Amino acid sequence: MFPHLPNPAFRTHCDNLIDLYVGMAQCWFDATQSLTELNLQLGRDLIAEAGANTQRLMASRDTSQLGSAMAAQFTPGSPAFTTYQRRVSEVLSRCHAATSQTAADRMPAVRKSASAMADNMLREAATQTARAAEQLARFQPGSQLRH
Repeated sequence: MFPHLPNPAFRTHCDNLIDLYVGMAQCWFDATQSLTELNLQLGRDLIAEAGANTQRLMASRDTSQLGSAMAAQFTPGSPAFTTYQRRVSEVLSRCHAATSQTAADRMPAVRKSASAMADNMLREAATQTARAAEQLARFQPGSQLRH
């Protein structure tokens, strides 16, 4: 993925992180798509309910029918909203489960590559320190390196 990174451990770690982030983003994208579909369905259902209620209002022949039709317009707990709330909970629950599973599947590789990268950096730092001490000793033959 990254052709010119300084060491293979860093490249592996970047690849593992990208894999984790892509997996998580896919879970969130799927949930967003499902929520969008639910919102559209809610809009359709509310329009259908409003149309049915309007038809009942228009068809009412006396005041008692008119009163019950109007009361139906303003009754809380619309079936469309109840279904919508249940489905939103289901979508969010699935998203949570998928995100948790994605993290559980990919985090071991991320941890392993992070440890390998840190070990590699420590070895490289030790090598560079030893090389710097050798060069310093060559330029100062009579002195000893003190810490």
